[in-house]
Amino acid sequence: MKRGWRRALGASLLALASWSYGGLSAVAAPAVPTFSQRSHQWSREALGSDRIDTIGSAGCALTAVTMVTAAYGYSTNPQQLNRWLTDHGGYIENDLLLWRQAAAATQGSVRWQWLHVPGMVSQLKTGDQDIEDLPPQSLVEAQLDAGRLVVAEVRLYGGMHFVVITGHSGHILNINDPWYGDRTTLQARYGNYQQAVHSAQIYYRG
Repeated sequence: MKRGWRRALGASLLALASWSYGGLSAVAAPAVPTFSQRSHQWSREALGSDRIDTIGSAGCALTAVTMVTAAYGYSTNPQQLNRWLTDHGGYIENDLLLWRQAAAATQGSVRWQWLHVPGMVSQLKTGDQDIEDLPPQSLVEAQLDAGRLVVAEVRLYGGMHFVVITGHSGHILNINDPWYGDRTTLQARYGNYQQAVHSAQIYYRG
């Protein structure tokens, strides 16, 4: 879970594989491993170069991306990816995850396209930017059907939090939750999509 509104910039990064309504063919979704940011193996490790936040206290985005990259065949865990990102400019403000660098760690195994960053700062601009609001649930479901994965921003105890949407059964969205280290549904834990989700990112195999 992320605490404090100074991380709002990172939460608003909207990375999308494709927003085309056509050409999507259903493929088998990858098996997504479950990691807990509070695992004793790495929970006490500093998140990035921050002197206070740890993977356990604030590493939900890191852990969510770790699950995604591992699902697409890049062998890693939150501790390993955190160290790589710390050494390769993967954070700003000490522990604010840069989604582009997180994907760069996979050396092309995982890709994403950023389309929407409200309140963007100049160093994060890309040529792929566009203005889009939160994508409708139907479009997220279409991306899942195409074998892609979604990292969604929700709220946990009132603070910014990230989960991985791994698939869906009808309109019920399945998630892996890094805070609890378990699998459940978005609706059961956080409520319906429109109320629960504040931003979404689509990741896909490179």
